[in-house]
Amino acid sequence: MNHSESRQADLLVVGAGPAGAAAAIEATRHGLHVVICDPGQPRPPADVIVSEAALGALTALDVARHLPLRPLEAVELRLGAGPARRLPEAAAALCDRADLDTALRHALADLDLPVLRGSVETITVEADGLQHAAIRGTDAPATVAARHVIVAGGPPPAGTGVACTQLYTGAQPANRLLLMLPAPRTIDPAETPTCVWAAPAARAGTFTLGVARLGPANPDFLLEQARAALLAAHPELAGARPCGPPRAGVLNSAFAPERVVDGGRLLVGDAAGLSNPFTGEGISYAAQSGVLAAQAVAAHPSDPQAAAAAYRRTLSRTFVGYFETARHASQRYHLAWRVLAATAHTDRPVFAKVRRVVLLPEGFSNLTAAERMRLDSGDHLLLAPFLLACDEVAISTVRREWPFIARLLIAGDSNPHRRLRPAAAFLGALTAAGAPPDITHATLAAAIELATLGALTFLGPMPDQPQPGRLVDWSITGAVLAGDFLLGQATRLVAACAPEMSWSFADWLADLAAHRSHRLQHHTSTPASALFAALLEFPARIGGRLGGAPAEVIDALRTYGEQCGHVFLHAEDALALRGRRTRLDVDLPAMMNGRISAITDLLGEKPICRRQALEATTAAGTTAAQAAHATLTKIPHEPAARILRAFLDALASPLTPTRPGDGTERDRAGQPVHPPL
Repeated sequence: MNHSESRQADLLVVGAGPAGAAAAIEATRHGLHVVICDPGQPRPPADVIVSEAALGALTALDVARHLPLRPLEAVELRLGAGPARRLPEAAAALCDRADLDTALRHALADLDLPVLRGSVETITVEADGLQHAAIRGTDAPATVAARHVIVAGGPPPAGTGVACTQLYTGAQPANRLLLMLPAPRTIDPAETPTCVWAAPAARAGTFTLGVARLGPANPDFLLEQARAALLAAHPELAGARPCGPPRAGVLNSAFAPERVVDGGRLLVGDAAGLSNPFTGEGISYAAQSGVLAAQAVAAHPSDPQAAAAAYRRTLSRTFVGYFETARHASQRYHLAWRVLAATAHTDRPVFAKVRRVVLLPEGFSNLTAAERMRLDSGDHLLLAPFLLACDEVAISTVRREWPFIARLLIAGDSNPHRRLRPAAAFLGALTAAGAPPDITHATLAAAIELATLGALTFLGPMPDQPQPGRLVDWSITGAVLAGDFLLGQATRLVAACAPEMSWSFADWLADLAAHRSHRLQHHTSTPASALFAALLEFPARIGGRLGGAPAEVIDALRTYGEQCGHVFLHAEDALALRGRRTRLDVDLPAMMNGRISAITDLLGEKPICRRQALEATTAAGTTAAQAAHATLTKIPHEPAARILRAFLDALASPLTPTRPGDGTERDRAGQPVHPPL
């Protein structure tokens, strides 16, 4: 190496793994001059799990097309000795780590981004205000001077746990990812969780066994524990034997937004502690944090301090509640495990979402509805500040005590003003009379959203009667604790910010409780849609009242909200009938068993086919949507009517006719299959 050689760039990226490559690709797309430095040490062959979130990130970076993936049919979750549960909301694939590295190099080469082979020894800030990195390597310059530095590699960070893998031969599980959380081994409340996974390897008759544990652990002991857990669940794999050396590495899940900047350098991926404390998954977090860091640099190319502040804020918002949830669960592993085990087969919407929050890498993908409201730029300017303020209030209210609820509220969404949420309908109604929205009402909007989530906590099938004795039903206990917490916090916010609305708010909560109670009685005449009509009627009505709308407009808003509730439930039924993911994260049998479906209200209890049910559901939902649209002609303020119309259209979008490839079950000839319900 010529030690007199130096290079200057807008951005130096240290490390060319998923996080570093993502940062370099995104920064280049923003027109920045990027230099990448990586030691280029070859990695031993090892299977890597590519989650749905990771695949989405790699696809957006144009990496996935270079990557040979082995798709898995399903993710199967097992807690302790309990039965397995397939997670239809999860998807995964496998690839070799060497193939992933090759795909990353190809994607970088496509953008003319060569990787300098070398290790960064020191980085100092000189008088010119640039960060000067001294590099040792065979083909790297002596120094690189850059305004910004993103660190995605280097010496292994201080770990919070251990992750191990080993290849086995002599047997091969079904083509699915087996995810197991063994029961706690001791009564020690400080015991930390162990997560075991297994998946078929590339070579026939082989599979990879992996295990992750928080805290210090002996890798050999961990792998033996993982093997015992696997064989207890799948005795058909008893003949398998190791066919390669065990591999162990550091698991770093110490992420905290305040620690993602070190000496002006932005830390991403493993360097930032972005690994799931339960499963050890990190590719999706690595790629997403790399993209966010590059976007922060691109937004502030001449101001590293502003870029660092923007990165902290965005990363905190993107992963709000995620790592707090996992850390809280791991620190209270006995309690968390009991709740997860008790709810593994519970088809309550809230528990389906909790499984996603704790065990699955969501990242940029949403935990709520996939649909987005279609808004023009003027409506964005009206909605965005109000809804961001609503998020700030709601998250600050619940984040410390129940971080997973904060995760459910925002889900890392970068466009909160487009999300399908009650606060959007509230804001539209608040401006129906033409007055600009009062930002202080964002607190009431947050209370409405917390109360809505609290009401949904109690939805779903009731559990079987418990056995006599002093047993605790952790599924009911968890639902009651979470629901009561949400309703209590919502009530507190209303009392503090809008005491004049306390009686109306209390009446609304009582109405919701009455509707739910009636639905639990199997012979009740109360339709399922009544509960959802009440959920969405209140935000629209109370928004109009607070905004000073005349009585006839408030009546129209009440009808609008009720019809939106009907539309929501019929759209849920349509999604479930087509085999697609619903907004409540439950499938059709769970909706029917939990009496949160309108199908029997429309067609009765007699056996029917899916086609008939879908036709009836679509017709009823379309009728409700038309009725809601008709009320908007009575809204005098056009911007408010547009927002309410966008909310309604997003609600109703699943009612549109299906197309091939939309998830509808089909036979070998490609024709839809309509088995009886």
